[in-house]
Amino acid sequence: MAQGASLFRLLNLVTAILIILGGILLFVHIGSWNSGILGVFIVVFGLLTFALEFAIPESIVYNMGFMFSLLGRGLCNMGLLTLSWSWFNILIGCLIMAIGLFYVAMHFVGATPSPSMSAVPNTPTNNLNP
Repeated sequence: MAQGASLFRLLNLVTAILIILGGILLFVHIGSWNSGILGVFIVVFGLLTFALEFAIPESIVYNMGFMFSLLGRGLCNMGLLTLSWSWFNILIGCLIMAIGLFYVAMHFVGATPSPSMSAVPNTPTNNLNP
């Protein structure tokens, strides 16, 4: 079970690095304002994904709850957004999408995610918005 959790943690870190790299490449090869803004958005999302492996702020758990399940991370992956006409971006996008499909499959198999993907802070439920 510990090996499975460390595998998911490693995949989370690899995915975050690929997302950041794909966003930087989109930003560097600015063909329009759209690709520049999209590149910045993808880099920020990748940095957030990377940071969640080390520290989990309580506000993120409640505002971005999809990041704490295999199905949520699998369905909301940035693979499609990192695709562009560059062969390297296509490779990165396909790798990110493959990891996302793996997460979705593991959700339905009932795999145990890493601790960073199953974080639940010790907060009273009366602080949650209905």
